[in-house]
Amino acid sequence: MSTSSNSELKAFVQTAEQTGGFVWVITLVDFAAREVRRSLVSEDVWATRAAAQDAGEARLAALAADR
Repeated sequence: MSTSSNSELKAFVQTAEQTGGFVWVITLVDFAAREVRRSLVSEDVWATRAAAQDAGEARLAALAADR
């Protein structure tokens, strides 16, 4: 699991099985408010968990760069 943080906000990259493959799930959690702000799920499916994890981490890095 990867994290990116800003104050009490943390973004986590996880993977999940879906239809014969794996997808990444990025979840933004506000620990101060104790709530999930949003979750994103990839539309693409990867053959391995590691490939989905790498793609999710790359997407999170791109999102962080877009701030």
